[in-house]
Amino acid sequence: MYLRKKTFVILFIAGHIIFIFLQIYNHTQYIQQTYKKQSYEKEHDILREEEQKLTQQLYALKDRTTIKQFAKNRLHMQSNRLNQVKKIEQS
Repeated sequence: MYLRKKTFVILFIAGHIIFIFLQIYNHTQYIQQTYKKQSYEKEHDILREEEQKLTQQLYALKDRTTIKQFAKNRLHMQSNRLNQVKKIEQS
């Protein structure tokens, strides 16, 4: 009878210790996953801002005045006047 009681107490205490370690492990996993989620959200926000900057740059480059300035300043092009245009007739 004494052996059964001792075995029960040992199993009871061991079960509780295992349960405590499982709770600690579960909480540690939760903290790690929360940290990963936060880092992914931060990276997502940074990439979203970068996307917005690049979109604004794209729209600025598509602007007609920007294209004209680029053509004049960098490519040294000039605007055509109407008297410079020649009509080619096909026969």
